[in-house]
Amino acid sequence: MNFFLDGLKLITQPGLRQYVVIPIGINVMVLSGVIAYGVSQYDAWTTAFTDSLPSWLMFLSGVFSVLAALLVLIIMLYLFTIIANIISAPFNAVLSIKIEQRETGRTPGGDTGLVVIVVRSLAREMAKLIYFLPRVIGLVIVTVIPGVNTLAPFLWVLFGAWMMSIQYVDYAADNNEVSFNDMRRLLERERVQTVTFGLIVYVALAIPVLNLVLIPAAVAGGTLFWVHRLGRAPLV
Repeated sequence: MNFFLDGLKLITQPGLRQYVVIPIGINVMVLSGVIAYGVSQYDAWTTAFTDSLPSWLMFLSGVFSVLAALLVLIIMLYLFTIIANIISAPFNAVLSIKIEQRETGRTPGGDTGLVVIVVRSLAREMAKLIYFLPRVIGLVIVTVIPGVNTLAPFLWVLFGAWMMSIQYVDYAADNNEVSFNDMRRLLERERVQTVTFGLIVYVALAIPVLNLVLIPAAVAGGTLFWVHRLGRAPLV
């Protein structure tokens, strides 16, 4: 929790604010679009979820309507983070570099040229998508199986917490030339801390106003997580 809260404080500090303006602008545009899309699809999605329930569970339709609404919210948060992070990836990478320089007094080991950062960060987002999509497809399958889909909202949240940590710790790992697979192995050694950090980020996504500064704050928090804990651990 402290890494995220400290990250939230850091992005307001002189010398870092200018690296936050563009990601926040991207967040506002993407979030507005996602909310508009979610509102237009809400009734259809919740009806489809409740209609998929077996007849013997219909007496709990009120409870499952709430679960359906929660599932719609979760899916909207996923869409927001995927789109916003792809667009803002180069800016997030630069912000992570500046925070690591501030914390350690040194520049990360990777090339910090602007063109290299843009190409490298976009390539890394593709690696995350390749990891992410098969697992999301599995969750979608669980979501549409009658009876089993009652577990879907909880599985989405748990996986979302894991992915949030991967997403926001990875900028610092990439800047230090640590491969995506090695970064995941480091996170797996710190499962409780990783899921806790990711869950805080995930909950913050649903809080109005805070979610507009969420991405730069999470990048800052993930960089602190890397600098003070993960980056010090051996890779083997």
